[in-house]
Amino acid sequence: MMKKVIAVLFAAVCWLPIFSQQPVRVKWWVEFSDKNNSPFCTCSPAEFLSARALERRARAGISVDENDLPVNPEYLQVLRAEGAVLHNTSRWLNAAAVIADSATAKRLIKLPFVRKVQYVGPDIPVKNPPNRPPKKRVPLEEVPIGQGASVAGFASLQNSLLGVPLLHAVGSKGNGIWVAVMDGGFTDADTISLFDSVAIQGKLYEGWDFVERDGGVFESAAHGTSVLSVMAGNLPGYFVGTAPEATYFLLKTEDTGGEFPIEEANWIAAAEWADSIGADIINASLGYTVFNDTTLSHTYGVLDGRTAIGSRGAAIAATKGMIICNSAGNAGDEAWTYIGVPSDAPGVLSVGAVEFNGERASFSSQGPTADGRIKPDLVAPGAMVVVAGATGAELEISNGTSIASPMLAGALAGLWSAFPEKTATEILDAVFAGADQADAPDTLRGYGLPDMAGAWLTLGGYLNKNGFNNARDGFFAFDRDLKELSFLLLGNVDLAPVQLDLVDCLGHPVKNKVVEWRSNTLTVLTLTEIQGLHPGYYQLVITDETGTKRLAALVWP
Repeated sequence: MMKKVIAVLFAAVCWLPIFSQQPVRVKWWVEFSDKNNSPFCTCSPAEFLSARALERRARAGISVDENDLPVNPEYLQVLRAEGAVLHNTSRWLNAAAVIADSATAKRLIKLPFVRKVQYVGPDIPVKNPPNRPPKKRVPLEEVPIGQGASVAGFASLQNSLLGVPLLHAVGSKGNGIWVAVMDGGFTDADTISLFDSVAIQGKLYEGWDFVERDGGVFESAAHGTSVLSVMAGNLPGYFVGTAPEATYFLLKTEDTGGEFPIEEANWIAAAEWADSIGADIINASLGYTVFNDTTLSHTYGVLDGRTAIGSRGAAIAATKGMIICNSAGNAGDEAWTYIGVPSDAPGVLSVGAVEFNGERASFSSQGPTADGRIKPDLVAPGAMVVVAGATGAELEISNGTSIASPMLAGALAGLWSAFPEKTATEILDAVFAGADQADAPDTLRGYGLPDMAGAWLTLGGYLNKNGFNNARDGFFAFDRDLKELSFLLLGNVDLAPVQLDLVDCLGHPVKNKVVEWRSNTLTVLTLTEIQGLHPGYYQLVITDETGTKRLAALVWP
């Protein structure tokens, strides 16, 4: 459901054709000239920002400023008195989206505190059935086990491209990180068994429906369900997402009834909601270039990060201490090849898609922005990615940057959970530095495919180049020059054959050896002639007469 949407800004002189129509209620974007006489003050931020949001900002040295102040409620009251119905507001852009006929809109532009009134789409009737309460979850009695040795099951390969297995091996699975997911709907995410784990732990929340202005999000589209699954899915041995222990807030911003600029206003309202509750990461698998009303469609010149409504809001979102992931778009092999709004915004991670060999997927939209900046920023697996199916434990295959974006968002949640004291900037600096095109970014793959294992080490993971010390797993060290991996272990059996198998994060064999050691004696076990051992997570599988034991080996650059 990667969208191509854009908005053309209307000056007052351009409204005559709209105002001459019959009094049909449509949606308008109303920007205010100021926040004068507001009852809110930056000196009392707790009135409009949660303690968690303020703590996140304080950690990053970000102050509360005027654009954080809510829209003046007196201005909103005047709009209502003029006959407009409030759809949503934006404190960052000091604006409101309203529903009104043309005559009312013409009156609004004459108000002394109104700077601009812009048509952003029709008022599409709601077609969804009445909201239902979340369904009761039924425990899943039997789940088919995925092939291979990895606990991530059918998500193993896609996770490994981002270095996620190492994060999971060291226990960094997103715990403590709040992720806001913006999409067109999350049909049956309250019943699909892949989400039992986060739901039972109280980590799956209905946020808000910014389209219909209610609390119903388990409706309208299954696209958001697929997006959520590559992050939050958690059925060990069958399918495990990139951040199965993060906390998720589901926000519906996309109107599945049509493509219009009002959805950009919804995007901003949802991002502000996420910021205010204290979210750390936002994933939005949405983008805007072409609308149903093609006179509103964006041109390439709009993609400068400061013109379209959505881009202006997203650029501010990226300054509030959050990580913003937004899909780049799926127009790479079409006549329009470029990214969409709000991926053009500075500070927003525009996420492109790659195949499993790391090469750019042909459909992945490209840059640069109209003002010459590198976009997309990073890439992630987005072709033939395994996602949640329609019911139960079903799985499907999906393609698109709309899947690549949450793959990256979840991986970032896992990484950040290992270093909760770090800021978004510190996390992203490490991720960008270790991406595979960091030294030569381009407009097809950006800075490239990031490696969370390398970023974890860069940020100060508990491995250093002198070795790894863990009381349970023993000591190990890898000598890249000699191509040797050595372990210092305490023997379990006395002079009996011991089978050693070094396997990668997917369970694929790398090296094997049969040795003998003495019981209760420290022994140095060395695997030699290991060619091309890439940085990442490996396991040494030790099999003797007492059973099998797996030891972690973390190989650094």
